[in-house]
Amino acid sequence: MNTGIQDGYNLAWKMALVLRGKAEESLLETYNEERLENAKNLLQTTDRLFHYVAGSEWFLAFLRTNVVPTIAGFIMSIDSIRKEIFQLVSQIGINYRHSSLSQHAGDEEFRVKAGDRMPFFLMNGKNVYELLRQPKFHLVSFERTNTTAFELNPQYSALADSNTIPLSAQVTEIFGSDGPFSLLLRPDNYIGFISQRPPAEELKTYLEKVVGIGAKN
Repeated sequence: MNTGIQDGYNLAWKMALVLRGKAEESLLETYNEERLENAKNLLQTTDRLFHYVAGSEWFLAFLRTNVVPTIAGFIMSIDSIRKEIFQLVSQIGINYRHSSLSQHAGDEEFRVKAGDRMPFFLMNGKNVYELLRQPKFHLVSFERTNTTAFELNPQYSALADSNTIPLSAQVTEIFGSDGPFSLLLRPDNYIGFISQRPPAEELKTYLEKVVGIGAKN
């Protein structure tokens, strides 16, 4: 189910921009670019699991009833492995680092890269995704002090919003940077770019040249 939801969301925000006349139809080509590989991997995994579960060979039957339950119980008791399995099953571990919509100039020093899903963390006990509910682009600036949000160019205000988040120790640990930085999230909350510079020009370049926003206006 999670795979279907992510497939739908990946395509929906791109179709919305094209149907509203905000971007060229070529944006839709990135759907296959980003999701086709995952679909192939999922089918291969499903086929292997089905063969294991339904296979009639004596050896597979022996593994199912005598070996796997014991090993699985031990493995699932390890937090790091349980976390990896959760990311695999929930599909949130999928990234689009090789997508043409992921711009890597500026993310070299970061643990998190363009094309990764926005990491989950809490801000004063609140889920960071509470800020990211609207189906639009989100420019997120991480600052050491409380500053006002970056002011977007009015031409992008209907398509994007701007948020400022404190550069906490938790953020530093997750992203691997102790200095201020900004990132742009796509409507599906995958990172388009990360920058340690003022984001105005990079935002303009990304939306206009990478996504193609404004190309049909």
